[in-house]
Amino acid sequence: MPATKRRIDPVKSFYEFTVEGKGEFPFDMLRRDQCWPRRESHDVTALAPHHRSSVLRETRQVQLVGLCEPTEGRWASFGWRVV
Repeated sequence: MPATKRRIDPVKSFYEFTVEGKGEFPFDMLRRDQCWPRRESHDVTALAPHHRSSVLRETRQVQLVGLCEPTEGRWASFGWRVV
């Protein structure tokens, strides 16, 4: 399913999308897809739970906003998928 494109700024188009996975979050994908967490309180916590937390073994979702469409194949290579 493609990312939802919604114009937020009249000059730039932003993409909102959600990724789902478990284990370590692929932080380099934030740089690669030029994106950031949509909501600070919830999504930042989902990015990096404590390394001993059982949350790392659970599937979790992170909502992101980016400057370009997400590269679904690259996310999948890290064990995360664009939903």
